[in-house]
Amino acid sequence: MHPLAFSIANMEAFSSWYLNIVFFTGILGVLVSGILVFVNKTDTFASRLLAGFLICFSLLAVNFALMVTRFYLDYPHLWRVFGWASFSFAPLAYLYVRSILEQSYRFKKWDFLFFIPALLHIIGLIPFYILPAHEKVQFLEKVLSNPKMVTSEPESLWPEGSTLLLRVVVGLLATLGQVRLLARWRKSHSSGFIQKEQNVVTFRWLSLFTLVMVIFWGLIVVEMLLQFATPLNHNMTFIVTISGTILFVSLYLLVKPSILYGIRGWEKEPEKLTLPEAANPEVTSADEKSRNSVSYEHGIAYKQKLESHLKDNKPFRKRGYTMADLSKETNIPSHILSAFINQEYGKNFNELINEYRVNYLVHEMISSVDYSQYTLEALGNLAGFNSRAAFIAAVKKTTGKNPSEVFGRRN
Repeated sequence: MHPLAFSIANMEAFSSWYLNIVFFTGILGVLVSGILVFVNKTDTFASRLLAGFLICFSLLAVNFALMVTRFYLDYPHLWRVFGWASFSFAPLAYLYVRSILEQSYRFKKWDFLFFIPALLHIIGLIPFYILPAHEKVQFLEKVLSNPKMVTSEPESLWPEGSTLLLRVVVGLLATLGQVRLLARWRKSHSSGFIQKEQNVVTFRWLSLFTLVMVIFWGLIVVEMLLQFATPLNHNMTFIVTISGTILFVSLYLLVKPSILYGIRGWEKEPEKLTLPEAANPEVTSADEKSRNSVSYEHGIAYKQKLESHLKDNKPFRKRGYTMADLSKETNIPSHILSAFINQEYGKNFNELINEYRVNYLVHEMISSVDYSQYTLEALGNLAGFNSRAAFIAAVKKTTGKNPSEVFGRRN
């Protein structure tokens, strides 16, 4: 959908202020999604779900904007090609909230059922997709001139209006599921666990995110009823609602990036009073491999094993030390290890390792006379830092001071 693909006639339509806003928010949503998946250091299951949600919303925003231009008349084979996104964003929002509250790191066995409506929608459009281009154009000329036909989707195999109804039902059920998850989680956890600063921030964010979805679906239902009751085109309201949601999520992530760490810490369940007999929490049994979250007992065992390994063996001194290295050395799967570090320490892998490196150097400076002769570059290299800049940044973040203040002034 690069701008160069559009005709001059289409470009005139983009002068409308709301179209400019829609394309800005659509591009913003795609960029934020890319950051969450490829750049974000808290590479967790929940982050990827949120990225999927934003991608779906961004595609919808662009789709609604293109409906008020001649784009689909020029490129009829792209009509409804992103229709699956309108069935997918609500389940993704629900799964995102669930993954944070349940501290899970993978899909559950039957989660694929959430996306069956999207698959049915695609199947229903197959007869339209195989039509010749000129027949598609003739059909679209009639449909785009009538907002009610756009909404009822007469090109689908399914009865007219049924896909719209299914879309709304899926959205409302998923959003009500989010509300239920939040209410149950707050009721079932102790006040001390909930009131941890990181948990307060995260729960507030999830509550606002859910409130936005409630408002969104409320507006959609109202506009749907108005569209059937009046001949007016209400596409602009859909566009503004979708764009506003993308802006809200993107700006909140910018202001409060700590929400990506999710719920922090572990709450002991009353009925579980003992640790597992095996102190070594290797994932070997079929039952352990099928887990989608880390239990309290496994969390304690993982923490003991992780901290003992880092303290006794100091593997972080190897330059270029990675999550895969730590996973192999501790026999904790990397997808579990990433979620565990976020959950237990409120940090990502790099932050945790750099903190260990700085604390190691501070300890060695106190206990060893030899280290007093090292330059800052040499100290950084000994601890495993790849560059002077990374060393300085880590020292500042861990101690709140410059390296020269912590280790003394050196050449």
